[in-house]
Amino acid sequence: MLNKINIEKIYSDYMDSKQEKNYEKRYKGKEGYYHGSASGFCSRKIYYQSIEKAEETNKPNAKSNRIMRLGTIVHEDFEKAFSLYNNNIYNKLIYNKDSNKKKNNIKEKQIEFLIENEIIIDELNVRGFYDLVVKCGGEVFLYDIKTMGSWPWKSKIAKGGTGAPSHHLQLATYGMAIKKEFGRLDGMYLLYYNKDNSDMRQIEVPMITLAQSENYWRNINEEHKMGLPKFKLGSSPVEEWNCSYCNYYDHCKPPYKKRWYQKSMVQIKLCFLLVKEKEKLKSR
Repeated sequence: MLNKINIEKIYSDYMDSKQEKNYEKRYKGKEGYYHGSASGFCSRKIYYQSIEKAEETNKPNAKSNRIMRLGTIVHEDFEKAFSLYNNNIYNKLIYNKDSNKKKNNIKEKQIEFLIENEIIIDELNVRGFYDLVVKCGGEVFLYDIKTMGSWPWKSKIAKGGTGAPSHHLQLATYGMAIKKEFGRLDGMYLLYYNKDNSDMRQIEVPMITLAQSENYWRNINEEHKMGLPKFKLGSSPVEEWNCSYCNYYDHCKPPYKKRWYQKSMVQIKLCFLLVKEKEKLKSR
């Protein structure tokens, strides 16, 4: 009898219920806004999501949902840590290591974390949720937490990588709203977390990205006024392999899926084999 219990399905159902609750809380009734998290994505995909409001035809499978759930759990842990720090007496003493500092300086430097709040940029029709704003000594800093596996980590973070361009645009989208709300923004940072080995890396995003993000969303708005964007590599889609993993693939019907997918997979397998060979040589 015990063997008939499908543990995998139980967990999948649990994740589905969590996603439904998250949709009800965050997105229901506000589907017409562009998602800040879609910054740098395929223009056609954004059109289907926020203008046409099309139903997803290629939803993630159970394994993909489990992988994404790990990222959510890491985010939730960070949120709990920031909340604990906000309420912790040691927050008031964090800058008290130097005995020469005066108490009024300690208060001035006290850190406050603002966690998971909504932003809306009406003039660009963009809405989203930032991960973390840090207020310290009158300065304001913005953080976005990104989780990824070892493969994208090697290509985007390791050896001096600066992360994904879309992540820069997403952070800067939130940054526009934060700068307007607080009257200043003194720095933007991506905090990357490797889900496979728990490595962490903080990357500063240039402030010039604020203007780039604004231009991106203005272009999206203008393009969508003309209707569904045409296929154009670089914007619709951004990269060839994106189509193979798009939630709107069957609805969109992009050309050359097999060729794009096979080409991408061959490249990925070759790179993976090369990395394994290099690791073998290092271990000898």
